[in-house]
Amino acid sequence: MRLLLISDTHGHLDIIERLAKESRADAVLHAGDFGFYDGGSVERIESRELFLRVVHSKLRGDAKQRAKKLKGDALRAFVREQLPLSDLGGWLDSGRGFSLPTFAVWGNHEDGAVVSALLEGKRRVPNLTLLGTATCGPFRFFGLGGNLLPALLGENAPLDGGRGKILTTERELSALLDSAPPRVAGEVRVLVTHVSPGKEPLVGLLATALDADLTVSGHMGSPYGCVWDDFAVRGPSEAEKRLASAVAVLPKALRARLPAPASGEGRARWYRGTFHVNLPDAPDGHAVVEFVGGRVRLETVSAGLPPRS
Repeated sequence: MRLLLISDTHGHLDIIERLAKESRADAVLHAGDFGFYDGGSVERIESRELFLRVVHSKLRGDAKQRAKKLKGDALRAFVREQLPLSDLGGWLDSGRGFSLPTFAVWGNHEDGAVVSALLEGKRRVPNLTLLGTATCGPFRFFGLGGNLLPALLGENAPLDGGRGKILTTERELSALLDSAPPRVAGEVRVLVTHVSPGKEPLVGLLATALDADLTVSGHMGSPYGCVWDDFAVRGPSEAEKRLASAVAVLPKALRARLPAPASGEGRARWYRGTFHVNLPDAPDGHAVVEFVGGRVRLETVSAGLPPRS
């Protein structure tokens, strides 16, 4: 079985379909900044988010430079009339869906109203599942969307952090832990977050609690896919201290549920054997995970950087 791993499509959904076909995937796993916007989002999100839509657009040269200079109502009018925030609005209106099972978390640049409507079943895209937990063949997915900021994990924090900024909440994190079943023999456990465990140690801590074999993230915008385990980049004591620091800033209710693990001699599986995949923005690259013969194989593809002149 083959999974396309992709992230940061920023509303360009056809690239998901194209890369899934090219990579001969059986399903798709998306790590956020998907483009969860509809026709009304332009009025709900702040100007900074509209500006980022221009930045990630396919506008070229002078047209993009002129659009970047627009402000306020002029920027809203331009986006509304000439640069839809996402292909998703049209898909929702037409009932279009994905050709393959597609599992996704939401990123930090999304419209919380659209995400909430999808989670509540008020809107639907065929073959799209927002994680949560789900299974697909030998894979068990755990998903946590939004911008994971430990200091803002308030119990009553809203899903929508404000006009296009989406925060991870304590409720979501607790619900994910509550829904995680014991490991089944032969399954491959995959944690999907928008924020990288290389950037935020709380993601690594969550991966240990869920006994994840693999984490998949995006957000960082590197032109190359990055793959590592803690053993490759940190000594045992440094890795332990990093996870302990993540525990220290958690809300009280979560500290007991996510205690920092010790690595002992550095052979604990969370330290040496849980691999982390941080993806480029979709136009710059993707990855493919294949489960064959009881083994997990990983391919990374990147457009990379042009050679220096």
